[in-house]
Amino acid sequence: MLSSSSHRGFTLVEIMIAMGLTLLVTSALYRTLVSIQRLSRGQTERVSLQSNVRAGVLALASELRDMGTVTGGTSSRNDLITMAPDAVTYRAMRGVGFTCQVPTPTQITIARGSFSGYRDPQPGRDSAFLFVEGSVETGQEATWLPFAITVVSTATACPGGRGPGMTLTAVSGALPPVEVGTPVRIYEVMELRLYRSDGEFWLGARSVSSGENIQPMAGPLTQANGLLLEYLDRLGGRTGDLTAVGSIGLTVRGISQGAVHASGDQGPLARIQEELVTQVTLRNALH
Repeated sequence: MLSSSSHRGFTLVEIMIAMGLTLLVTSALYRTLVSIQRLSRGQTERVSLQSNVRAGVLALASELRDMGTVTGGTSSRNDLITMAPDAVTYRAMRGVGFTCQVPTPTQITIARGSFSGYRDPQPGRDSAFLFVEGSVETGQEATWLPFAITVVSTATACPGGRGPGMTLTAVSGALPPVEVGTPVRIYEVMELRLYRSDGEFWLGARSVSSGENIQPMAGPLTQANGLLLEYLDRLGGRTGDLTAVGSIGLTVRGISQGAVHASGDQGPLARIQEELVTQVTLRNALH
């Protein structure tokens, strides 16, 4: 005897209930995914902003801390040239070496092995300071004699088997016959300032000596106070005297490139800001 069996399907009510539950779960998952994306985007913007501001402050501090100042000293003894709340022009030290023979009136030879710096001297871009000892008999104080570099040559070795040399030709033609082992400092005139490009504000740097265009170092920064430089004397008071500056307060205020939600994954979209403050003591500032 054959038996038959019947198959019961889903009712319309059951199907509608299942679809409703599916929509609820899908909606919850979508909201969670959107929330995670917003949080991730906000965290990425914040990390990028903090890194950008930190890099700007480190670059500023690295450049400015090598400057030297002498209270009441001549312009050749002070590396700070101009100063403003959002800009500074200064002599940036690019290297130091020591003479390996007595200079002629137009040339100085530095021992290659004694030279250290960011790069080799570049004629037309760099200048140099030659240290000149003081004299008790004449009452002349020790000083750094500046001269422009017109030619750099590595063809001549230092005499007496002192190894390779690097000869700097000066435009002045009045270099004194200083002793072997006299220090020589290589520098270029640089400018750091807040500037605007493509609707945003940036911390920029340029070589004044070479006449190059300004290049961004960090940014974007806030418009009104993205860069603030505070010039302090050796007692910590503000000063407008170039020869009295002992330290410089640095404030960099960055702004995110993209807008994020003000509070977590909620609230209106807005660009966030980050501020970092530090202070740099200049070389010889305690003298």
